[in-house]
Amino acid sequence: MKFKNYSKKLLFYLVSSILILWFVFSLENPLFKDPNSTIITDSQGRLLSARIADDGQWRFPEIDLVPTKFAKAITYFEDEYFYLHPGINPISILRALKQNIQSGKIVSGGSTLTMQTIRLSRKGKSRSIIEKLKEAILSLRLEISNNKSGILKLYASHAPFGGNVVGLEAASWRYFGRRPSQLSWGEICTLAVLPNAPALIYPGKNHEKLKAKRDRLLNKLYEKGEIDNETCELAKAEPLPGSPHRIPSISPHLLDRIIKDGKKGKKTTTTINLSLQEKVNKIVNNYHSVLSQNEIHNIAAIVLDVEKSTVLAYTGNSNCPEVNSGRNVDIITSPRSTGSILKPFLYTFMLQDGEILPNTLIPDIPTQYTGYAPKNFDKTYDGAVLASEALARSLNIPAVRMLRNYGIENFYHQLKKLDFKTIDKPANHYGLSIILGGAEATLWDLSNAYMNMAQTLNNDDFVSKASYIKNNLSNTNHVLGKPKVLDIGALWWTFEALSSLNRPWQETGWQEFESSKKIAWKTGTSFGHRDGWAIGMTPKHVVGIWVGNADGEGRPGLTGLSVAAPILFKIFKNLEYIEWFEKPKWDLVPTKVCKKSGYLASDICEESEEILAPKNSVKTSLCPFHKIINLDKDKQFRVSSNCYSVNEMNSVSWFVLPPVQEWYFKKKNPFYKPLPSFKMGCQQELLTNMAVIYPKNHTQIFIPREIDGKMGKAVFEVVHRNEEKTIFWHLNNVFIGSTFKTHRMEIAPVYGKHTMTLVDEDGETISWVFNIL
Repeated sequence: MKFKNYSKKLLFYLVSSILILWFVFSLENPLFKDPNSTIITDSQGRLLSARIADDGQWRFPEIDLVPTKFAKAITYFEDEYFYLHPGINPISILRALKQNIQSGKIVSGGSTLTMQTIRLSRKGKSRSIIEKLKEAILSLRLEISNNKSGILKLYASHAPFGGNVVGLEAASWRYFGRRPSQLSWGEICTLAVLPNAPALIYPGKNHEKLKAKRDRLLNKLYEKGEIDNETCELAKAEPLPGSPHRIPSISPHLLDRIIKDGKKGKKTTTTINLSLQEKVNKIVNNYHSVLSQNEIHNIAAIVLDVEKSTVLAYTGNSNCPEVNSGRNVDIITSPRSTGSILKPFLYTFMLQDGEILPNTLIPDIPTQYTGYAPKNFDKTYDGAVLASEALARSLNIPAVRMLRNYGIENFYHQLKKLDFKTIDKPANHYGLSIILGGAEATLWDLSNAYMNMAQTLNNDDFVSKASYIKNNLSNTNHVLGKPKVLDIGALWWTFEALSSLNRPWQETGWQEFESSKKIAWKTGTSFGHRDGWAIGMTPKHVVGIWVGNADGEGRPGLTGLSVAAPILFKIFKNLEYIEWFEKPKWDLVPTKVCKKSGYLASDICEESEEILAPKNSVKTSLCPFHKIINLDKDKQFRVSSNCYSVNEMNSVSWFVLPPVQEWYFKKKNPFYKPLPSFKMGCQQELLTNMAVIYPKNHTQIFIPREIDGKMGKAVFEVVHRNEEKTIFWHLNNVFIGSTFKTHRMEIAPVYGKHTMTLVDEDGETISWVFNIL
């Protein structure tokens, strides 16, 4: 007997334990496992873009906070005693039972909001008594594990609102185009009555029933003292929603990027500023409507906050109506040919390493290196040009010659420190063309690197703390730290060059911004007019622009200056401006430089000036262009001690460029004074007057055949300091002709090694070897 009693007790405890365990663990976690829409908001929580859930429902991630208005409206409509009961309300159940018996059918379920939440999570279950009992038990369980606010969040996030709209936030945007917190009492009450009968929302149908339900709820709120009479009457006068609104798609490419970053089905708060994003979108689309007439279909723009290392606007592409225009491509993250956009980094690196001074003269003459022959955009030559001017005017030949002097490997490794992810091949793969678009970079990486420049110039220590754009553009993510790559003193001179107003005068489009605030900016154009770049910087912002076609098709007139720069300045007009960068005198040293050459001043430089130069300026060379020459007493002719009295000689310093540089330089610089001629009867000094432009010594030349099958010709070109001199040409010691003033000669030598010898009328001789392949 005792054993039987013990067995019964044991069985009782066992069953009870099982029931308790079942009760405790009966509730699934999470309660809802439906796929969510992917949502991105701006820094203030305002909706930017959304992507429908995988099951075709507009179901936003769980709402952060249920608006007070909705909480009051839904509880008064569905469950007036919500805050008092433990999940089930016996009074409501008895009342519902009575109403159902009197009606002879089910007209009321007596479910609380908690029970309705449970029923929503148990999709497709019948409304039988057994299922009701299960819902009641699970409701008690839900009340134990959640507070009332949490239960309201679950309900508001998963209640049906008609069609494929699930949840309060999605309903608010679909039916009213606003956030739930911005809805009026009339709008809130319209949504509050929908989960009870979601079919009432169909446009053009059931409006009278829907309005009657809404108005009854408004009257109840008035009776309960939640709203006054005026508010109630005004709310009842509000129209019901018509056709559903489109969910905002202000930053669709940013949304795609967020999804790729693993945040599908989540709500991400970005650093974007909604009002600025809308302005940038409008500017981009306005320019697109003009550029599309030239079959230029794609534009990307990004705006960065320099001080906070955040993205304020992200327009990955223009809103082109043509389906095959590449409008879905996020250009901001797409590798494109860089054109000239890397030139400021070369200038900065050379300054900080003591390779040049800010205004060092750089040759701008016909140039060829092992088959690579860069050309300036306008196909002209300046002979020699200041390094700062070459950067401001984006001259190609000086940039290539600077890179050759600096070293491709050196430049490549410096760029890698700036986190250019798509410059990932060995340095020798790119060669000298890397400075003119031979490499590819993304607008994201380029803007990031330019921001590094601005941050360094803002504060020398800032870059080590926060130099790169926040991961995934989220407010909550950590800022990457990067070691300082750029020298602040060198950057000061780079920004001075990039902010000068004497920009490329052969183009138009930027002059309208001449009177605007100071901006350091650079443009770039890739080979074949496929990519147009413009990036600008102030102490507060960096703006990056790309214009072109996503499929790589080039278009006539597509240059960074003509199509990208106008967009850049238009955006800057909408940005806050702060005082320009402080001159970093602590990072610059007084340096005496030659005014004409930009090199360190030598003792024989005619004019010199003191500038504040980067610290490594002492490593640069002395001016190589000033030479001491001897003139007669009238200073008209050059003389020597062999023909003229030393006592009557005038020894003067003269600025002398090499022959080829001089040939082009004096055409554009009227101040340049060529060397005086020698006085009759005086022996000429050992100073070279002739120089070869093409081909250089030991050049290998391939001469193709013409259309008619005959061998083509190669054009040889040299220059002479004195335009009035005749040059006599000899190929393999055989005279082939003479030239006067313009010294070009077409020849068609046979295959093999040849020697060209030139002699001017004064007997000066130059000779070099070349090979015909």
